[in-house]
Amino acid sequence: MAVGTNHFEAAEWLRATNNRGYGPLPIPQPRDAEIEALLRSWMALDESTRQAAAQGIAEEQRFTLLAYSERMASLAVRKRNQELIRLGLLALGIDGWRGDWRDNAALISLHYDAAQRVGADPASLFETTAGVLSPKAANALRSFLRRAPADKSLEAMGYEAGTDADGFRYKRTW
Repeated sequence: MAVGTNHFEAAEWLRATNNRGYGPLPIPQPRDAEIEALLRSWMALDESTRQAAAQGIAEEQRFTLLAYSERMASLAVRKRNQELIRLGLLALGIDGWRGDWRDNAALISLHYDAAQRVGADPASLFETTAGVLSPKAANALRSFLRRAPADKSLEAMGYEAGTDADGFRYKRTW
């Protein structure tokens, strides 16, 4: 096995059973930093090792990554930090969309909206991130950009902009 192919298999802490209630917790949490470190170490791998490592993401880990993605969109707006959008997009697409694509697709609008709120170019952020993802995930990000404006809205994906005790936060409407 190539170095790094067990990158996610070794991250037992990423399993959903170890992260119950993580999504709605105040932002940030120590888990956010752990996931960020995992994503950054994945990015440091060469392309073939990254692909092999991404294949090791378990379904149960995928849900924690999706929660992280949602959380980073909110934190990006609070901090006006486009790097957090990129990390959120990575978490959203790193699994190659092997599960139910609707789980992933609903979150794209958060990152699109967050990019606009922080004054970043969504197309540039999406394209940069797509460049390191599997073809299926990359195509999903690119095709989202071609949607009609109403189909890219938070409302169309079941979200709204709101606040919590710590500031800006995307909230589900479903």
